[in-house]
Amino acid sequence: MPNDSNRYSFAVFPFLKTSGAVTIGQMTVRSTDDATGLLPEQARQLQEISRMLFLKEHLRIRSASYTVVPLIDLDRRDEHADALEDLAHLQAVVAYCYASPHPIFIEPFLQYEHASLAIFSPGNVSIYVVRPDHHAEWVGPESPLTKDHRHEVDGYHGLYNFKHHFWVTNGSRLYPPIPHIGLNLSQDMAADLGQFLFESSHYPLLEKLLKRPKTATSERILRAIDWFNRANSVTASEEESIVNLAVALESLLLLPESDKKTERLVDSVSLVLGRIPRLDMWVRQFYEARSAIVHEGQAHNLRFVASPSASASDGPVYHSLLAYGRQVFQLCVGALLFGAGLAEEAGLQEKLVTNQERFDEINRELSDKTTKPTEKLRRIASTVQTAERYRFVPESDSSIEKFLNSVRLVSKVLLECDEKLEVDAKERLERIARAGRSDHYEILDAVRDFNEFVAPLARPTELDGPRIIAFRLILVVWGYTSPNYFWLRQSRTKTEPESGQSD
Repeated sequence: MPNDSNRYSFAVFPFLKTSGAVTIGQMTVRSTDDATGLLPEQARQLQEISRMLFLKEHLRIRSASYTVVPLIDLDRRDEHADALEDLAHLQAVVAYCYASPHPIFIEPFLQYEHASLAIFSPGNVSIYVVRPDHHAEWVGPESPLTKDHRHEVDGYHGLYNFKHHFWVTNGSRLYPPIPHIGLNLSQDMAADLGQFLFESSHYPLLEKLLKRPKTATSERILRAIDWFNRANSVTASEEESIVNLAVALESLLLLPESDKKTERLVDSVSLVLGRIPRLDMWVRQFYEARSAIVHEGQAHNLRFVASPSASASDGPVYHSLLAYGRQVFQLCVGALLFGAGLAEEAGLQEKLVTNQERFDEINRELSDKTTKPTEKLRRIASTVQTAERYRFVPESDSSIEKFLNSVRLVSKVLLECDEKLEVDAKERLERIARAGRSDHYEILDAVRDFNEFVAPLARPTELDGPRIIAFRLILVVWGYTSPNYFWLRQSRTKTEPESGQSD
């Protein structure tokens, strides 16, 4: 189990080398020969892990690639699901890039196992999982282990390709997930991904998915890429790979359940890539093979029949259906990412959301009792910014109560988490928080007072602090509700003299 001194884990690509540091998404990958930025203990552990990486028999791998991440306690995987998902996405993108097809033979440059990822979390491990003694004998050089009173030794709890747990200690060996794997001579992550960055039309867009907050589109594309990578596994037969690739295409293109799924796939691929001659023929042949495998256990033909026309059933047998499929998938990913990029630049998604919906989301986040106050404010930051940007867009059925509820909630949340609030600001926030619901004028007057207090100061333009986020929301709500305030105040002014005359 991890101890307090090791609050980090190593994520290692054993079979991929790099000549320099390369940044992929939020993570920087370095060679195991490079201990730049590591603490002395981390550097020692990196060397220890490097000596465990073997290709086969007594052949140790000279260098691999790694990144350091905050501690992932593999005994509590549920608590570290987000961190594991980030690493899974990192591996998926790396494997995807190395599956780029040969320009002539359309075969992937490397297969999925070359991008295998091993996570090492330092800590104490049971000597019985490191050196099991039942029906096994130690045949290596003398290497005694000193166990503590709990029968544990210093070591690492590991996870291989997010599936297989392992436990190692100094002197252990970690072998490939398959009996034989070759190390490509020219492979170099720093050069290869850099080249892919300049030569590929969509790698920069794909890498952005790892840097930005998750969306339904990004999750769908990364999930489809995961299935694509399974289609490039050494352990998968060609039939299994075709099925996996079909799942990748269906999830990427969001094909609905239908009896005419082949035609749906033809239309979707043609819509994304254009009406390329014979592309529809490949799609039909590919999906026929997929259906035969799923329903009959085998397909009679796994290669593309280059018929002169769609109506002809004969012709020369050419590349494998799978080889074409890999390239078609990557081209579809590129097209979808490019389209998604254009939509994002135009702000299309946020333009389709009403401000009422934004304030519903803000109120929902601020009311979540399972979330810490500072986290609540962090979660609403971008939504507040968007609500401010679209505050002048007219909207029917607008509910002032949603706006006012948001300032009540945000005032309470900020009072909970910011103990350094100035007295004047604190008093005004408390006035907003305790304002009643029966009369909008009371809380609107409190919001007006807060606005006048904050307005002379530098208006908040950043979203990097709880106080700034909360202040900004209150100012945004004042922008929405100030006409209501002045209308109510004018109404009160008219009624007060009349009350005096009747007395």
